[in-house]
Amino acid sequence: MAMASPQRNERTQRRPAPTGLVVRNDAATYEVEVAKALNQWAVTVTSVADGRMICQDFFSRRWEAVARAEDFIRLLNRSEPPPGW
Repeated sequence: MAMASPQRNERTQRRPAPTGLVVRNDAATYEVEVAKALNQWAVTVTSVADGRMICQDFFSRRWEAVARAEDFIRLLNRSEPPPGW
């Protein structure tokens, strides 16, 4: 007699992997993207007008990458430059 494989209950099923996000600044001139790359989370800032990459940073944890993306958006939305620029 063949044995049936046990049914997985919903608690043991794997959740889908967290996805990245894309955010634009208020003026829609820059785009900040958080995406999984090279087994790390990459934060990439690009110019919308010409597609140029302004900067890129890598983090091992997603929450750190999202926090840095929020920092970049906050800086890009400033009306005056930060002190020392």
